[in-house]
Amino acid sequence: MDQVLQLRHISYSYSSGNKALQDVSLSVNKGERIALMGANGSGKSSLFLVLTGIIMPNEGHYFLKGKSFRYCRRLRQELCKTIGFVFQDPEVQVVSNQVFEDVAFGLRNMRLSDEEVEYRTHQYLELTGILHLKDKLIHTLSYGQKKQVALAGVLAMEPEVILLDEPFAWLDYRQSKRLLTLLNQLTKMGKTLIVSTHDSEFANQWAQRAWVMKDGALEADLPTENLFNNAQLVDKLDIAPLVSKETPEVLSTH
Repeated sequence: MDQVLQLRHISYSYSSGNKALQDVSLSVNKGERIALMGANGSGKSSLFLVLTGIIMPNEGHYFLKGKSFRYCRRLRQELCKTIGFVFQDPEVQVVSNQVFEDVAFGLRNMRLSDEEVEYRTHQYLELTGILHLKDKLIHTLSYGQKKQVALAGVLAMEPEVILLDEPFAWLDYRQSKRLLTLLNQLTKMGKTLIVSTHDSEFANQWAQRAWVMKDGALEADLPTENLFNNAQLVDKLDIAPLVSKETPEVLSTH
């Protein structure tokens, strides 16, 4: 498989001196499905912020498609075309007053033609199941609907790698079911997906690999079946054990 990105010995500390990431090394191949797991405060969000170029690590090296990534404005803009990030809280991601314009915002920044902006915006509103909301004002939407708008905006930019931070949180059953179907569709489209989640059932059945963070370090990087078949390791890493090893369909309804 083609390697999309790689981190080598990445460390990051906040200005307070608290260590958010400690000597993290990992690699991601094209088309992989990865579950990022760990307790709150374990470093998951910091890892996502490094991968998207939002924060610059104090130590280590970042390689994108085999080339060393430097944290400058031009390369960060290029990074946005390769890696899309859907935040857990849509309030920090939604920037326009109206749904259609919000999804189109990133496309306009890419300086695409008006025709392409129109086409992609409709395409990804439909793909995420919210085309009927295109003329709605953002403030009239539910929290779950805002998350869908944020997701549509990221997908419309057609990144190769998509990071999703707790995407099922605050979605109802129907929205969760649609999102699970969408993740599977994106996999068939060749997208690389990294999903931060506390849902062990979802991780076990959907992801190929699990990254487990603890105290800022990547404590485990292994196939999900190897993780959840090891009860002692699951307990040591502070993640939830499986309720059942035979669940017909995983739908998170936080």
